[in-house]
Amino acid sequence: MSYVNMKTILEDARKNRYAVGAFNIVNYLTAKAAVEAAEELEQPIILQTSVKTVKAFGISEMMNYLKPIAENARVNVAIHLDHSTDVDFTKACIDGGWSSVMYDGSQLSLMENIKNTSEIVAYAQARNVTVEGELGAIVGVEDDIVVLEGNHAHANPEDCHLYLKETGIDAFAPAVGTAHGVYKGAINIDYNLFETINQFSPCPLVLHGGTGLTDEMFHRLIALGASKVNISTAIKIAYCQGMVDYTRNYPDQNDPLKLDAFTKEQVKKVVTEHIRFFALLD
Repeated sequence: MSYVNMKTILEDARKNRYAVGAFNIVNYLTAKAAVEAAEELEQPIILQTSVKTVKAFGISEMMNYLKPIAENARVNVAIHLDHSTDVDFTKACIDGGWSSVMYDGSQLSLMENIKNTSEIVAYAQARNVTVEGELGAIVGVEDDIVVLEGNHAHANPEDCHLYLKETGIDAFAPAVGTAHGVYKGAINIDYNLFETINQFSPCPLVLHGGTGLTDEMFHRLIALGASKVNISTAIKIAYCQGMVDYTRNYPDQNDPLKLDAFTKEQVKKVVTEHIRFFALLD
């Protein structure tokens, strides 16, 4: 297996009606835990990096430890830049070795979004890199992008038609009612809208805001065509809570390697559960 972009991974998922988990990792430990879980289940995986995380490490520094993990994996692994709102930074990550990127122009006008996304698609395709785009605004907080309740909007099918036609993106994330972060209150997903968009979309659809959805919601959205499901908050919780649990249970064990090993297992469990569920494994 090898380090790949998302095209082959998601095309197979769409064809066979399952979803691939895309996990927002925050460092070497979480990346390693995610890939090991995928290897044990013999399933492909997408490692996602937020803009904030990439900037904290540096583009080359982060790719220096992520790429060997992907290249040495026994399953297909894509490394994906999540929710980049900056054209130049997105291009810099493409040049830095990312196999896939998401440009988030959802807060721009439709035509501005199309213009910027098209520019990135042309740049990425020349380098065998896949591009994900988004229309509509997904409520909540992702990285430093904040969309307040009441300010978000579901994707408009007519706008989606035009956006998909003009940009030629490889994966599409339409806003249909999911949210970033921890859900508060009722979750109101427009399943009919998601199904309608999937019927005319030439590329696989992406579900953002996966943490906190019920099993029934996941099953229904995957059945309707969700080929990539983003999981971020659940990874952060597993990582941080794992450290808390270890220090609480072993207050005298000041051993960083044991702390890391324990925390890694907590992250791995969460990734394993999601991959098994998305891939419809027994």
